[in-house]
Amino acid sequence: MHAVDDLSDALETTRRFLTPVRVGLWLRLAVVVVFVSSLGLGLGPSVFGSDFAVLLEEPTPAVEQPPELEDEPPLEEELPLEELLVAAVVLGAIALILWLGYALVAGIMEFVFIESLRSTEVHVRRYVLENLGRGARLFLFRLGLLLVATVLGAIPVALVALGEGTITDLSAGWLAAYSLYGFGLYLAYSVVRRFTDEFVAPIMLLEERGVLGAWRRFWGTLTANPMEYVVYLVLFWILLIAVTITAWLIVGMGLFALVVTFGLVIALLVVVLGSIGGLLALPVVVVGFAVGLLFMALVWMPITTYFQYYALLILGDTNAELDLIAGQRAAVRADVDHRTGQDGWTSGSESWDERDPWEDADESDPWEHANGVEDPDSSADSDRTDEVDPWRDVDDTETDPWADTNDDTDDGNGDDDSDDDRSW
Repeated sequence: MHAVDDLSDALETTRRFLTPVRVGLWLRLAVVVVFVSSLGLGLGPSVFGSDFAVLLEEPTPAVEQPPELEDEPPLEEELPLEELLVAAVVLGAIALILWLGYALVAGIMEFVFIESLRSTEVHVRRYVLENLGRGARLFLFRLGLLLVATVLGAIPVALVALGEGTITDLSAGWLAAYSLYGFGLYLAYSVVRRFTDEFVAPIMLLEERGVLGAWRRFWGTLTANPMEYVVYLVLFWILLIAVTITAWLIVGMGLFALVVTFGLVIALLVVVLGSIGGLLALPVVVVGFAVGLLFMALVWMPITTYFQYYALLILGDTNAELDLIAGQRAAVRADVDHRTGQDGWTSGSESWDERDPWEDADESDPWEHANGVEDPDSSADSDRTDEVDPWRDVDDTETDPWADTNDDTDDGNGDDDSDDDRSW
């Protein structure tokens, strides 16, 4: 099954791409991965259906104040609630704008990443300019998919709210049903998002299609090989969980070392320079945050590369017309065939020894018995030695024209016998 066999091929393809280590390539690709990958901050996208439950719940009844506190000014007079509300709205709007900008850049970087893996070269600026339109379309599709999932997740909560109730008013059976509904919705959303990023986006790049057109193109391959993609999803989630645990152990130790290092620098600045050191500590904090983010990206970059190559290999194996990395696939598998003896040295169940051209040297080496003398350690037949050695038995009287230069039948007059063919 391709979904299983491609696990090792993806590892070898990743190794060939990332080694020997080229600092420039690793750094550029790490920057791209900051936008493409979640850097281990989550196993997948979230559905916000449960968040609406908090928003639609009935307000908590106000607690009556003790009699001795009734004369104190109300809390509203101390805290400007209207100003806090405006500030919260402004901060929320800024956060939303930043998130939308990040999501837009992430859509573009998705194609930059795929093109980098396909060409084995990383040219961020060029690939960004070439994929602005595709990235924008992918961003809109992702945003629409998220909105649809959010609305579907909030429908049960809205129905409960219209009945003047809350989620806590539901029975255990209804809560269990809503949990299953939410899990199924989350699973469906995650699968669609995963297939879109790993398979549909490469088709958009390869055949210059839109998102929906690429989905229609991919749908035929998916329905023709359903088990391949089911196994892919299962293996992907299992590997992702295992890799996430391992990667976070590395990230945790690295971030701890960075925090200690930059913390000491900031403490020295504050202690030695006072208020001026406090001002200088601000850029140190920014640099420390950037270094920490880059470190996380460098840890997750080979992981993300591996999973993307894994998806591209499966896509090309299930549909040769959609193969973006045909050259890398052929090179990896030719190398594997050579190392496993499937490149002509062995065939089928035959081993190297069974096809070794030097195994039977006594049968094929014309120089083994060059002197016509048998090797005492050899068990070869002496008759066979005579047949192999062309110089063993040379008949001087019949074949050597130089054997007798003087004719034995000389008539004494110096004339050779006219019947002797060696008279010349």
